[in-house]
Amino acid sequence: MKKSISVVIPCKNDGALLAEALESLAEQTVKADEIIVVNNASADDTKTIGEKFGAQVVNEDRIGVLRATATGFDLAKSDIILRLDADVVLKPDFIERVHQIWTNAAESSGKKVVAVTGSARFMLPGRKGDLYSRLYLGAYRAAVRSTLGHQPLFGTNFSIPRCWWEQVRESIDFNNSLVHDDMHLSFAVRPDETVWLQKDLTLDTDPRPLHGIRQLINRFRRGFYTIFLNWKNSPPHRRLAERRSR
Repeated sequence: MKKSISVVIPCKNDGALLAEALESLAEQTVKADEIIVVNNASADDTKTIGEKFGAQVVNEDRIGVLRATATGFDLAKSDIILRLDADVVLKPDFIERVHQIWTNAAESSGKKVVAVTGSARFMLPGRKGDLYSRLYLGAYRAAVRSTLGHQPLFGTNFSIPRCWWEQVRESIDFNNSLVHDDMHLSFAVRPDETVWLQKDLTLDTDPRPLHGIRQLINRFRRGFYTIFLNWKNSPPHRRLAERRSR
C-alpha cells in the first residue's frame, strides 16, 4: 500500500527561492499529499508566496531551523514526512521516487529503516557543481558517520515516518539554536534502527553554503558543537558498541 507524503519546508526570508521550490513541487508526476511551509519569523513575503502555491503556511516566531522543522513535523498528517530546504529545485519524478524508495526500504532485511536521506547538487556551471557537491557532502557524511554508526541525515533532503517522529520527539532538545539541526536529529536514531542512503535521489540546491570562509567555519563550529553536546548522553564508544550488538 502506497504511503502518503507530507513535505515540510522551514523558511526564513527566502521567499524568492521558496517560489522555485514550490513550483517544482507543483510539477511533480506524483503530487505530495500535503505541503507545509513553516514561516520562521520572516520579514519578506514568505507567507504570501507559500499560500499562492497552495501550501499550508504556519508561523513559528521562535527563530531556529530545528524549532521550525519540529513545528512542521508536528503538524504533518501523512505516513512519511519529507524535509526540504526552501532553496531547492526538484526533478519532476522526485516524489514518485521517494514513494518507491520507501517501498524498497520496507522490504529490506536488517535493521529497521527510520529515515531515507538523499543528496544534492549545487547549482554551479559545468562540472564545478558536481565536484563541489561531492566534496561537501562526502566530507559531511564521512566525518559524522564515524560518530553515529550510521549515515547522517542531510537536512536539505531527507524523509522519516511520522510514527518514528512521534516516538523520538520528546528525547530531542529543540531549544538550542547553536546545534546543527540535521546532525542533532541524526543522534535520535536508536541502536536497532538505521538510515537509508540513496545517493541518486538528488535535487538542485543554491550554492550559498560555499560562499565565504566565515560561513564554512560557522558550519564546522556548529557541527563539532552538536557532536560534543550529544556525546554527553551517547558517547561514541557506547553508541557504536550498542549498534554492533544489534
